[in-house]
Amino acid sequence: MYREAPTDKSDWWELYEPFEETLSDGSTILIPTGYVTDFASVPMLLWSFFPPIGKYNRAALVHDYLYDLQYRQKELGEKAARKFADDQFLYLANKILPNDNFRHLLMYFAVRIFGLYAWRKPK
Repeated sequence: MYREAPTDKSDWWELYEPFEETLSDGSTILIPTGYVTDFASVPMLLWSFFPPIGKYNRAALVHDYLYDLQYRQKELGEKAARKFADDQFLYLANKILPNDNFRHLLMYFAVRIFGLYAWRKPK
């Protein structure tokens, strides 16, 4: 589904086929071939506890894509749209690994706290 991206950064990955996921509100999002992600943006110091690539790749991929699109920002406003994207990370992580809620909550709070810069950075 993904391979190392042809960039100068070794921690980026590129989709080689489209990826579709159903969000918590029942809508479906299609991430196109060629989309590039770093999956979970975790500081290296925390990789033993929260590896950037792992079982929650789907949740991190969708979260990155929603951030890059600033999904639903025109409709909901910045705060609500960003919260919706962060909520999708938690929803999908819990859907994928339902017995790891504590880890998912820690990751969710990290994206809530530190995600504003990523949301606002120029695309």
